Amino acid sequence: MNYLFVLQSIREASPAFVNYFFLFVSEVMLKGAVVLVPVIYWCVSKHDGLAIGFSYIASYSINQTIKNIACVPRPWLRDSRLHVDALAKKGATGFSFPSGHTVTAASVFGGICVWQRGKKRIAVLCVIMIVLTAFSRNWLGCHTLADVLAAILVAAVSLCAVNLLIFWFSRHQDKDILICVLGIIISAVILAAMTFKPYAAIENPYPLVTDCYTACGISCGMLLGWVMERRLVGFTTDVTRRTKILRAVSGILVVVAVYLASGALLSFLGDHFAHLVKYFLVFFVIIFVHPLAFTLIERRRK
Repeated sequence: MNYLFVLQSIREASPAFVNYFFLFVSEVMLKGAVVLVPVIYWCVSKHDGLAIGFSYIASYSINQTIKNIACVPRPWLRDSRLHVDALAKKGATGFSFPSGHTVTAASVFGGICVWQRGKKRIAVLCVIMIVLTAFSRNWLGCHTLADVLAAILVAAVSLCAVNLLIFWFSRHQDKDILICVLGIIISAVILAAMTFKPYAAIENPYPLVTDCYTACGISCGMLLGWVMERRLVGFTTDVTRRTKILRAVSGILVVVAVYLASGALLSFLGDHFAHLVKYFLVFFVIIFVHPLAFTLIERRRK
């Protein structure tokens, strides 16, 4: 906590643009990196896009489970002398340990490092982005040092586990449905456990469980979409540059539209199930629906 007090004193004495820079890194650049993953999947390397995507959902799900088991309050709730940046506070949902933003950065940029292994400039850039994101969460007062270090460890373990699973699957190509079913069952069991577990000394735990529903929706949407795309579509990224650009632009527009529309239309379900269905739809569209659509259109043109 002393580390956060030192950063807070520096932050309060610094010009406003420094805060805006770390907000930009933490919120804008990180979201841009996440958007980059489906573009890689649709247009550059289907295999590596899936690997990075599965590393992300594995680390996010594990991270969220640890959050709701450890139940560590945010720094400003543990010590009233600490203050969080007002804009950053909006994105600081759920418990504190480990950091969700950091695990996202570490899994996505770590996945890109594995994909582009051997390219030192890309590796250095990815490491810089992970460190910047982790530090930004400390600087803004959203997380402790332990929160971000634990998140990097979770992402590293998840990345290794997913790549081992991919290696195993390369020799057992007929096990896709088994992986999908087991993944969905595990996600559902974890969600039920986190929903019904007692949260001692917390008057209203409802909003602190919402991110668990998000994690389950992401996992189920990607797993089901992966099997259906593999069995029914089987698209390839071996296409012209113009086709790749059309896939990327149309895909981003479709995903943004689904994200915004589902957020508005599903609010009647309540925060928990609205998040579950919303993120299921978003990832199912990314992995299966958009590839199905552009494959049919491209075949018709040919």
